[in-house]
Amino acid sequence: MRQTETKQCQNCSQGFRIESDDFDFYEKIDVPPPTWCPECRIKRRMIFMNQRVLYKGRCDLCQKEIISLFNSDVPFPVYCNACWWSDDWDPIDYGQEYDFSRSFFKQFQELYSKVPWPALQTIEPSLVNSEYCNICSYLKNCYLLFGSDYSEDCAYGTYVERSKQCLDNAIIDLCELCYGGTRLQKCFHTLFSSNCQECVNVYFSKNLRGCQNCFGCINLRNKKYFIFNKSYTKNKYFEKLEKFNLGSYETVEQFKNKLRELSLAYPKKYMEGVQNKDVSGDYIFNSKNVFQSFEVREADDCKFCQFLFLAPTKDSYDFTMWGGNATRMYECMGCGGGQNNIKFSYECWSDNTMNLEYCMLSKRSCKNLFGCIALGKKSHCILNKQYDENSFKKLRTKIIQHTREMPYKDKRGRIYTYGEFLPPEFGVFAYNESFIYENFPLTKEQAVKQGYMWKDPEKREYEIMIKPKELPDHIRDAEDDILNQTIGCQHQGTCDEQCTTAFKIIPYELQFYRKMNLPLPRLCPNCRYYQMVQRTNPFKLWHRACQCAGIQSDNKVYQNVAKHSHGTTYCPNEFETTYAPDRPEIIYCEKCYQAEVI
Repeated sequence: MRQTETKQCQNCSQGFRIESDDFDFYEKIDVPPPTWCPECRIKRRMIFMNQRVLYKGRCDLCQKEIISLFNSDVPFPVYCNACWWSDDWDPIDYGQEYDFSRSFFKQFQELYSKVPWPALQTIEPSLVNSEYCNICSYLKNCYLLFGSDYSEDCAYGTYVERSKQCLDNAIIDLCELCYGGTRLQKCFHTLFSSNCQECVNVYFSKNLRGCQNCFGCINLRNKKYFIFNKSYTKNKYFEKLEKFNLGSYETVEQFKNKLRELSLAYPKKYMEGVQNKDVSGDYIFNSKNVFQSFEVREADDCKFCQFLFLAPTKDSYDFTMWGGNATRMYECMGCGGGQNNIKFSYECWSDNTMNLEYCMLSKRSCKNLFGCIALGKKSHCILNKQYDENSFKKLRTKIIQHTREMPYKDKRGRIYTYGEFLPPEFGVFAYNESFIYENFPLTKEQAVKQGYMWKDPEKREYEIMIKPKELPDHIRDAEDDILNQTIGCQHQGTCDEQCTTAFKIIPYELQFYRKMNLPLPRLCPNCRYYQMVQRTNPFKLWHRACQCAGIQSDNKVYQNVAKHSHGTTYCPNEFETTYAPDRPEIIYCEKCYQAEVI
């Protein structure tokens, strides 16, 4: 067994550890150990994905106007999704012979620059009346959803899974009639709340489980008729709820601010997750042997993974989005759905796909591909050229060796051989267009200094018909004519949140606000989303100790430790957490947290 080693990252020059178990995994899938640290590997994958910055364009095949995630400067043709998924063109026609006088990575870049790409990264045949969605599948009557699947009648959401009639949410699963929430699971009519599971009729709350009819509550379990963590009779609860006037924008903003203030007074668990065994990271559920991973559901034997929302995932490293019965995935982004043994690949979608290396946009069940783009129902292809099985195996072996003999060197002097994901400079998205921006935000100066592209905001010529301060405070005063108005975003493009500067209310949206007694928004959809995600913790772990005794804030002690197992002395437990040491929150270990909330 190979012993733990410390390596220096090719990208950031920081040291990182490769454990003996990591070496076992790399040997099992027959790849060399990484030369980039885990965080730099995440960033390298994420720069290739644009999740929510959309442009107007024209299909290069049928010439109709389209909404696209690509601007007009990209080197490859862009097809509308109907054309891209059709049989009107054949990706195999772009196949090219392998040239041993040049680097594999350079040849792959050439293929990447000429094969048509879909305007939006969706499984087109699975969408019904959901044209304005990206990185989505199996949607019906949805609008401006991103990274979402199996949902219906939803809008303005990101990572909306198996949900109905939900607006303005991020990271929800099996929910209905939810609004303004993050990390909700199996919730019904849950508004302006976060990290809640199996809740019904909950407002402005955090960290609730199995609660009903609660308002402004934190860390409750299986409670009913609570307001700001205080119990009420059923009648008294609804009397007070009626007086809260939640159809008012001003009132809603006041309660949001109050919840943020209250939240600091209650302890936070060092990580979110249930029914796990031997895990580290945050928001990990029903998993075993999962380490340094974030937003993972039902995974086994995985490490350095993020956003695996669709279960299960097994035996995978460095896998970002989405899972769904995926096994032995390594250095992949946007892959899943019954796939096995996929390496260094991006946006591979179909079931029964296996043994892919350096592939993009694979569709309709592919096997044994190397360096291919947009193929469907193909096997034994290299650079989109068809081979017989024996020739494929021999050429693949030669190419892997060739990458070592003739590596690719990027503009910053970093070396790429077989085993590395694609160089960031191959990507077509600017830093602030790509998926990396919302997870690892940088300023323009910082991004450019690190060698990334940056896209300055395009000048928008919207005619603002109504300013946000001119909108009616209460939803009851919103007339149908609001559907014809162009509303100015409150941020006016001065933020770093991909502000569109203006937006419109769609008919379904207005109907939803009236039904739910919710005020009209003052921010565009992008700004609303970034306001939610900016309160999430980073993909980084700090070693810390439980703060369960003697912790004070404003000269007040916020916890009663008498009922904790360690009594009035300091808790001895230590852990890794996404809460940095300089954060104001009070962080508890699992046992101390349960003593407070159960």
